[in-house]
Amino acid sequence: MNAAAQHPLVRDYLKRLEKAAKDLPRARRKELVAEIEAHLSEALPPGASEAEALNVLERLGEPREIVAEAGPGQAPVRAGLNEWLAISLLLAGGFLFVVGWFVGVVLLWGSRVWTLRDKLIGTLVLPGGLATSAFLFMFVGSSTGSSGDGGCPATRVGLHGAKALNASNGCTSSGVDVDYLFLAFGGLLVVLPVLGAIYLGRRANRLETAMP
Repeated sequence: MNAAAQHPLVRDYLKRLEKAAKDLPRARRKELVAEIEAHLSEALPPGASEAEALNVLERLGEPREIVAEAGPGQAPVRAGLNEWLAISLLLAGGFLFVVGWFVGVVLLWGSRVWTLRDKLIGTLVLPGGLATSAFLFMFVGSSTGSSGDGGCPATRVGLHGAKALNASNGCTSSGVDVDYLFLAFGGLLVVLPVLGAIYLGRRANRLETAMP
């Protein structure tokens, strides 16, 4: 047993891997465990910390996932055209009359690459993807503009001058705060689906990283 396999977290992981692979043929089980152990010996330096070990094991994925995807004598499931198309449609398919996003969801849930958690994150992080972001951004912008028209006059005379002018007209200067909130909200709406797509892409490649 190599030095990396002596780490308590690694020993526990390998035991769970052997237990998950108990239904595989003996030769295939030994081959799979040897592949994972060899990868861990390369990925973990001697005397690796608990944080380093957890990071490497997280990239590998759960033992039952590895066993299910490797199978008896089968190559691990790799991300293909359907997976990358699913990610693209989940991100921007909503612009195709929303139908594109639903197609992405179908491809997501029909894939064997992602786990249930991955599929839930891909579906629920922001249904509709960037199309929903664009719609909400325009809706909030139009609502903000409409509410501003009935209040203070839209006079651009500089920040301090606008405060003085609004005060003389009985107006408040809360428009600046609303603008900041609007920008923060809009930025979040754009970031969420992008982060979701990045997450799915990294998870789709996890076995390629784990078992070169």
